[in-house]
Amino acid sequence: METMTSEPNLFRSPWWNSFFNIAQVGLRVLVIGFATTSIATMLTSNQEIYMPYETTYIAVAKAHYSYSSGLWYKLIVDAVLGVFALLSSILAYKMTKFSHTEPKTTHHFFLLLVDWVMTTLTISGCAAASAVGMVALQGVEKPGISWSPVCPLARKFCFMATVSIASSYAAFTCMTALTFLSACKLMLLATH
Repeated sequence: METMTSEPNLFRSPWWNSFFNIAQVGLRVLVIGFATTSIATMLTSNQEIYMPYETTYIAVAKAHYSYSSGLWYKLIVDAVLGVFALLSSILAYKMTKFSHTEPKTTHHFFLLLVDWVMTTLTISGCAAASAVGMVALQGVEKPGISWSPVCPLARKFCFMATVSIASSYAAFTCMTALTFLSACKLMLLATH
């Protein structure tokens, strides 16, 4: 005679639900912080480049994020990410407050879709800005194309742009974790 023993499932325990709720809201707040940091550092990343001329210095160029379409795109992506993270954090917080009632699979599916789209959008902005950053750092020397590196001349600009891009990558990491958490929660609700 066979007896069925049911083992407790870790993912259905109250501990897992509280961990999931805290992680959902906490990671979204981190994304808001990283996106805001990225926007603020990119907006302040400008520098005039001076060259010595006789006894004075003259401004010969200005490094600014708006001169590059890749950095401009990343700035817009970070703004969109910040707004969607704020709205989804409000939704996630409300879902944690009403988690004692029957969970709505549609809300979790909506969060999964938004997280997935925002993750994809964020990595595209990071890739565009990273490509511009590599050209600014190393330059390009190919037949027919010659772009000089700007970072040896505009160190403050490059440092601020690097901090901004690193903050965007940190937001991407949080969004990736949120996407996996949302998918896991949706899978558990679907099999419940």
